[in-house]
Amino acid sequence: GTLLIGVNDEGVALGLEADYSVLRKRDREGDKDQFELHLRNLVTRNFGAVFAASQIEVTFPQVTGKEICRIDIKKGHSPLYMEVIDKNAQKQKKFYVRSGNSSPEIGLAEISDYIRTRFP
Repeated sequence: GTLLIGVNDEGVALGLEADYSVLRKRDREGDKDQFELHLRNLVTRNFGAVFAASQIEVTFPQVTGKEICRIDIKKGHSPLYMEVIDKNAQKQKKFYVRSGNSSPEIGLAEISDYIRTRFP
């Protein structure tokens, strides 16, 4: 799939300036590099180095004069679990699936059926 950052729900390019300002340290040099580094660090931390290095492509196209971030994610060959922190500050692994425009968590009873049909 494709994820666009810096674009609103109507498809209008807003740009990345607000995102860059959060990461900016000294000057405008390297904003895109800092942003991509931060993004790849998040992906690596949550999905692993192999996934981050081989399954995503990050580009920064210009749309109506605004720089946006486009992330193309390749179809996975094996399931990935998310490690989340629950209300009690305990880490738990959870499994989410993409369904239309949402990503619901699926329970233990459904995980094996989903994996069997999605990753034959």
